[in-house]
Amino acid sequence: MIAGIGEVHGGAPDPAQLARLHCPPVPGKLDLRSPVRIRSFALRPVLLGLFVIALIGGNTSYAMSARTVSITVDGKEQRVTTHADTVGGVLASAKLSIGGHDLLAPATNTKMSDDVRVVVRRGREMALTVDGVERSVWVTALSVDEALEQIGLRVDGSKLSADRSREIPLKGFSLEVRTLKSVSVLDRGKVRKANTHAVVVSDLLRELKIGIRAKDKLSVAPTALVTNSMVIRIARVDGWTVTDSDPIAFVTERRANASMFKGTEKVVQPGAVGVVHRKYALTYVNGKLTSRKLVSQKTTTAPVNKVIAYGTKARPVVRRSVSGADGLNWAALARCESGGNPRAVSSGGTYRGLYQFSLSTWRGVGGTGDPIDASASEQTYRAKLLYKRAGRSPWPHCGRYL
Repeated sequence: MIAGIGEVHGGAPDPAQLARLHCPPVPGKLDLRSPVRIRSFALRPVLLGLFVIALIGGNTSYAMSARTVSITVDGKEQRVTTHADTVGGVLASAKLSIGGHDLLAPATNTKMSDDVRVVVRRGREMALTVDGVERSVWVTALSVDEALEQIGLRVDGSKLSADRSREIPLKGFSLEVRTLKSVSVLDRGKVRKANTHAVVVSDLLRELKIGIRAKDKLSVAPTALVTNSMVIRIARVDGWTVTDSDPIAFVTERRANASMFKGTEKVVQPGAVGVVHRKYALTYVNGKLTSRKLVSQKTTTAPVNKVIAYGTKARPVVRRSVSGADGLNWAALARCESGGNPRAVSSGGTYRGLYQFSLSTWRGVGGTGDPIDASASEQTYRAKLLYKRAGRSPWPHCGRYL
């Protein structure tokens, strides 16, 4: 032990030992009773020198065990000298902490070696709005272009609120993307196609300079988001009011008149058509009438009923004589031919009246009109004339009753 070198316990020091420690003997008499003095003055420089050598050697060895590591943070390189043997230790030496959205390569538990390079990408929060839909995304990209690639968003033909080369700061960034969309607008039966970056329908219509009136109707809301291949239909609604003058038909009224003979009538009051004014609201959609609604009506001229008087007075019986036929039984003949009915008509419609005249025969004996419209006495008179001309032959089956 170094502490034992030069220690004298009741004897003189060995001159060879002193020579090895570079401590020459003191000239003159040596006081063998003072061994402490020998340690204080002869060994102190030796011990100090040995301590310094040990200290310098230890520091040199410790310093030689350190390594310089390259750390790249967001593309900027810095170097740190450290004795750490893992990536996590290196980061601690550089006083760098890793957040939950940061990217670190290699991992913190990776053992350090001369070829290990540490790369750190700080996470950045980006408020991303795509065609009006907003969301928050975290990226480690340094530029807008890199961020779009990192989140896998294709923006070919899109309009961006910032240049693609713009740097994204650590504090975050807002980016609006308006994609290019193909749309079709149907207006008054015509189709208009367009490519647009518009976000909502109202912006698209404004961009295309298509005006929408308050009464027009859209197939989608003006605030609806524009999507690719969207079809927007515009119903152009136009309205007018019109007034029509419509006739009011009169009513025919028949009134009995006891002073007039039966079978006669006359117009007492001629009828007159009335007039009503009606106002209508007309609605047209894309030029086609879709609604006609009555708004109001007013009668400007009232109709006048037509009045016809007809006679109810019985005519006096006028007996007309036909020589050679007056004494025959005409009532019996009438019962056989028509059952005594002045308005009887045969099943075929050919023979008519009491005595079943044909129209040609009736007219041949001076009758007018239809026999069934003549009085019974008139029909009997014409039958007598027929008998005078042809006898019973016009009634081959019933003539025997005369």
